Amino acid sequence: MKNDISPEKFVKLVVDKYQKAEGIFTNRLNAEDLAPANLSDLQKALYFFYVIQLDYAMKSQRLYEGAKKLCSDIPNFFTPQEILSLPDEKLAKIVSNYLKPRYINEAVRRYKLNSKTLIDKFQGNPIKIFTSSKTAGELMLKIKNFRGFGPKIGNFFVRTMINTFDFTYSDIEQVLPPVDVHDVRIAHLMGFIQSDEMIEKNINKTKKLWSEACKKANTSWLLFDKALWLLGSEGKPKSREDISQLVGI
Repeated sequence: MKNDISPEKFVKLVVDKYQKAEGIFTNRLNAEDLAPANLSDLQKALYFFYVIQLDYAMKSQRLYEGAKKLCSDIPNFFTPQEILSLPDEKLAKIVSNYLKPRYINEAVRRYKLNSKTLIDKFQGNPIKIFTSSKTAGELMLKIKNFRGFGPKIGNFFVRTMINTFDFTYSDIEQVLPPVDVHDVRIAHLMGFIQSDEMIEKNINKTKKLWSEACKKANTSWLLFDKALWLLGSEGKPKSREDISQLVGI
């Protein structure tokens, strides 16, 4: 099928559908919407900090369902003080039972190291990572202090925190959006890239593609990324025709 739609036009269509809560976007449930109710700002920030760092190589729905139950059963679990007080074996058992990460040893290592960094550098408060940063560039350098907070998880955490707490940075659009398999697959199905292989070349090409398209569409990637994730994870398109039906092209 001839590709008669530009990336920026695609961004506008997807975001418009998302903002109108139509079709696949009716529920609009992203990470920002999945924190348990009645949490304080600090509790919510800690919840995102600990849950998002494990949001890879597993089904997100299972992770967030388990995290919500864990938060209910052990209310103070998602704090650096509590995590550092637990022996590795006990921490591994709790994390495995509730969050079910694929790589439990890495999960424990991240929780321990990142808890110590959070206390040592930011008084145990993820919000201070953001309030102590004058620019998005400075923010991203601080995010890299944490184990596992690379271009995907780190930028996803940034998106979630900014959308939740309304932090503002004049250079935020210079930060590239996080990219997962859904983003690459959709870019390929739309004919914007030539392959859907999850290799570094394709991932980087997709980041730049969506970043530039958002700028041309005068739409923040912080919003488009939420809509794109839902389009891929909930819509599960397998062809351009599927995407056309979901978005209304």
